[in-house]
Amino acid sequence: MRWFMITAVALAAQDGTAGLAAQTGAVTGVVTDAANGHSLVEAAIDLVGTGEGRFTDAHGRYLIGNVPGGEYTVRVRMPGYGVRTMEVTVSAGSTAVADFQLEVGVTGQAGICPVRPPERKIGVSLPAVCLDPLGEAVPPGGLGQILEGRIPGVRSIGTNGGIGAGRELRIRGTDSFGYTRQRPMVLVDGVRIDMNKEEWGADMKGVTCCDFSGGAGLDRLTDFNPEEIDRVEVLKGPAAAALFGTEGSAGVIKVFTKRGRSNTPAAVTVNAGLGFNRLRANLPTRLRPRLTGQDGLPLPDPNQYLIENGPINDYGLTVQGGGGDVTYFVAGGFANEEGSVKPNDRRRANLRVNLDLAPSQKLHVGVTSGRVRNRIRSLQSHVYGVAVLYPTIEEEGAPDNHGFGGVTAEGYRAIRIVSDTDRWTGRVQVTYSPGPGFTHQLTLGADRVSEEKTRTLPQGRYYTFLGEGGERNAGSRESRKYTLDFLSTYDYASILGASFASGSLAVGGQAYWDEVSTMMVTGRGFPEGGRMAMAAAERTFVDDTVHEERSRGVFVLNRLDLGDNLSLTAAVRVDEHPALGDSAGAQVYPKANVAYTVPGPVLPAAISRVRFRGAYGLAGKPPPRSTEREVFDSDSREYVTVPANWDLEPEKKREVEAGIDIGLLNERIGVELTYYDALVLNGLYPQRAADPVEHFRPENSMEIMNRGFEAAVAASLVDGPALSWNMNVTYEWNRNRIISLGPDALDDSMPLYRRKDDGFWEHVGWRYAKRLGGWWEREPLDNIYYYGLAGYDREENRHKWTSHAFFKGLAQPMHMGSIFSRVRIGNHLGVSFQFRGEVGASMQNWDRWYGVRITHSHDEYVKHLDDRGRPTFKADSVQDYHNLRVVDKRDHIRLQEVSLSYTVPKGMAGMLGLGRTTVTLSGYNLHWWDDCNCQDPNAKRYAADTGGISTLVFIALPQPRRFLMSIRTRF
Repeated sequence: MRWFMITAVALAAQDGTAGLAAQTGAVTGVVTDAANGHSLVEAAIDLVGTGEGRFTDAHGRYLIGNVPGGEYTVRVRMPGYGVRTMEVTVSAGSTAVADFQLEVGVTGQAGICPVRPPERKIGVSLPAVCLDPLGEAVPPGGLGQILEGRIPGVRSIGTNGGIGAGRELRIRGTDSFGYTRQRPMVLVDGVRIDMNKEEWGADMKGVTCCDFSGGAGLDRLTDFNPEEIDRVEVLKGPAAAALFGTEGSAGVIKVFTKRGRSNTPAAVTVNAGLGFNRLRANLPTRLRPRLTGQDGLPLPDPNQYLIENGPINDYGLTVQGGGGDVTYFVAGGFANEEGSVKPNDRRRANLRVNLDLAPSQKLHVGVTSGRVRNRIRSLQSHVYGVAVLYPTIEEEGAPDNHGFGGVTAEGYRAIRIVSDTDRWTGRVQVTYSPGPGFTHQLTLGADRVSEEKTRTLPQGRYYTFLGEGGERNAGSRESRKYTLDFLSTYDYASILGASFASGSLAVGGQAYWDEVSTMMVTGRGFPEGGRMAMAAAERTFVDDTVHEERSRGVFVLNRLDLGDNLSLTAAVRVDEHPALGDSAGAQVYPKANVAYTVPGPVLPAAISRVRFRGAYGLAGKPPPRSTEREVFDSDSREYVTVPANWDLEPEKKREVEAGIDIGLLNERIGVELTYYDALVLNGLYPQRAADPVEHFRPENSMEIMNRGFEAAVAASLVDGPALSWNMNVTYEWNRNRIISLGPDALDDSMPLYRRKDDGFWEHVGWRYAKRLGGWWEREPLDNIYYYGLAGYDREENRHKWTSHAFFKGLAQPMHMGSIFSRVRIGNHLGVSFQFRGEVGASMQNWDRWYGVRITHSHDEYVKHLDDRGRPTFKADSVQDYHNLRVVDKRDHIRLQEVSLSYTVPKGMAGMLGLGRTTVTLSGYNLHWWDDCNCQDPNAKRYAADTGGISTLVFIALPQPRRFLMSIRTRF
């Protein structure tokens, strides 16, 4: 009887529950990106006025159950897409469907990409750039240009204007004396890639002077075709990148290539771009025709003969689609581009195949494979240098101005430098989900770069340190990077039955194997009129190097979610790296972050979202490999052997980050503010030592502070069917300071000066500090110290200089910002522009010094000559002022991009058998406003700027302006 009563009560309860369910319904749907069909994760869904809401899952789906029958407004909110609504009717016992296809509205154009991990649960800034919406507005010229001025804290600029030349890429300022890399780690689909930009081979045995490209180098990031990239995510520092261990201190850039679409027919996209590069005609040589050459004729102006149009031809095709179990993305492209100063050109061909296979609901296999052939004829920067700095002047007492060391511009043009690169990057990723919330992922990947470089200095022409015998260099560089990555995650819905506590536990590890080998064969002295084959050389030299590293690390991470608003994350990584000394042992890198989202009901009506976040992290940079090496001692004028230092540790960087994200007016305005404070605990620098051998051995002894502030504001100013106007504004402030120079620093004092009203400097006191080499504690790492003007003797027409140097600027800008604006008129016309500005950096302007003091050929000097081209008192005064090399400001505002796009009406495109078709006219690097007495305030002499504190500007070709007409159509 007892069991009968229990069963009856249970059945009655079940009937009651079923009856209640029969009186209610549900709302379900999927949220996707309208441009590419990707599922949007963590989009906020709610029924307006009911308090019921959910977030979309990993597949973009949502379900709101137990909804009483009636009419409702379903609202979806997603950063980057704004707010969209849909009306639905819910009937008892049924499910209403509300699917949303969202178009990028506020932030997708200029930086913040919505397709990324759940933002509200992460305590660090994780910005990204989406390529699909950006590509139609301003077709990017390369991976470096994608990041230029779009994300605060990321500085990506061109420092030398040759095609394929090295770019400066750094995150959150300078934090090293130059013994470790400043460039962030770059991953493509989870695979570490070769990102070399430095000149290689020029210092190998037998190779003569002047580098292979005048110091410009070649940037391996230019191998990648932007048409293949879906998005780029940025981890800015140790607080975000601690799980990358002894690789993540400088930040991490994650590149994701495009994927196929489930249950979608093949979508074909064809793009074509035609245009040209052209150097801005702002060379300081407009008055040069006032000078007379050795033939008695006026000298030509390089603005007229050096600058040419460099044609651009860029074509590409992509196919994207798939079924339920297999999706695919296939892309092919070809680009042919010439520089404005010749000879300089590139031919690049790309092919990519990405496949995703889902043989079961538990198993997913992703395969990516990208191949590129990149052939670059490098610009020999001395062509530009000789033309601008070394005219041939027939003048009494004038120096022999036949170029650098007597080499003419024609001689440099005759040098043939070719780099031919074959590259393959691919990976296999297997994801297995044995049960709900439980996932294992294994990634195997490789990046293989084979580069062949040749340089020919023709026999019969004169070259510095070589004479007229000629030289030929033939070298190869083989880079192999292999990645093994394993990740196991478990998402738990409760802790000990507490439903308000959930989270995710992750355990994983990586193993990296890097191998780089270089080889160079040099032949010197060839018979006159003969073929310059190595077998015909009088002397040959062979040199090679091999560098191999194997590193590994494991980590554990746990994210605890307390309700829907508070998330706490803690993690630790243990790392081993081959560059570390014997006593360093395994390195431990912890991280922690917290994110709190203010509940919507307590916010004022005008504020739609407020999220507070904070993070702490420790990461490292591997030191230079500990090997025995030879260096030149300037005191003894001899080479000395420096033994390996087996006690080196990584440069550890500890960072604290805090920020707030705000959404206003239903996400029409998004604000992201971040403050960070980082400290390098054991920076590398050679300590003071009496023994010259020991003097060259770096030690872990420095402490460097690096702190800054970043702000990003994205606003949808107008959002209507006839007119829309989106704007993004970014700002960043960064400053570093040397906290300690180590135990060997000397007590010293630094003279303090004050500029008087007459422009001269007076000594006002001393600042006592510790000094080591050219650095002082409590001063910025990248200070520029130089002499100042102390007086002027008019009778002698001579300038007097201070006896001590003083601060004249920083190598890196302190303030940077950008404005990106996009206006859409109707459904067809779009206009966009971007301004970018920098303040606070300075340069050692050797171009100005050479052109005025040495060769007397720049307008600054020539304008003071008399009518017959002879020196005057003023001209002599200007020349004397430049006895000391000049330090100038790099401050400038740059019109970075302008574009006008037109989308062909559907009816017209349909008549031609086309889908969405867009024609875009764009310009890049169009103009800049500065007071630097230079051709480009971003220019630098060397791309091989490992530490990032170089300030030298010398024959560095300015960045050209780029004009392009592109057509993109879909079938």
